[in-house]
Amino acid sequence: MTFQPMAIGRLTTKFLWHCIFSGLVTTRMILLRQSTSGGLVKMQYQAMSPTGVAILGAVVTLTPGSSTVDIDLERGEIVLHLLDLSKAEESLAAIRRDFEMDLRTLSPKVET
Repeated sequence: MTFQPMAIGRLTTKFLWHCIFSGLVTTRMILLRQSTSGGLVKMQYQAMSPTGVAILGAVVTLTPGSSTVDIDLERGEIVLHLLDLSKAEESLAAIRRDFEMDLRTLSPKVET
């Protein structure tokens, strides 16, 4: 991982925002007993080091409403469990937009 204060700051800020926002949405769903259909989705990720992918998986799991189930380094995909599949595309777009870019900057894939 490279030390890039701007990318670390952006990633931290976006992560905290997602935790708060997703926590409120998840709490509302529970308190209002809204039925959702959760399930698994696959997300292709862009080239980054295995450490970056592991951090991406951890960030997703720590955000309420989503969990990393499997990471396939060879295929470049992560299997995620989402609490609400009706918003799967929106959730994947947010992960790509808010986490993936900065993690690629901090942990680029090194060709061997």
